[in-house]
Amino acid sequence: MSAPIRGMNRSVDGMTNSQKSDSDAAAWLPPNKAYRCTYVSRQIDVKAPHRLWVTQAEKDAMSLVLHSC
Repeated sequence: MSAPIRGMNRSVDGMTNSQKSDSDAAAWLPPNKAYRCTYVSRQIDVKAPHRLWVTQAEKDAMSLVLHSC
């Protein structure tokens, strides 16, 4: 099991955590629409320097969120 990436753990209630599970931005975004830009930006800030993969669907979802900020 790999260690969590620093800065990615966020406290959420149990129901929200269960809904998200291991879904990416294409399948799940925070219910608080005002937080979505921050959420997606933080994912990109972690994934980019580590060259972690992003599916096309996830990239499209992230792009939509960031263009609405």
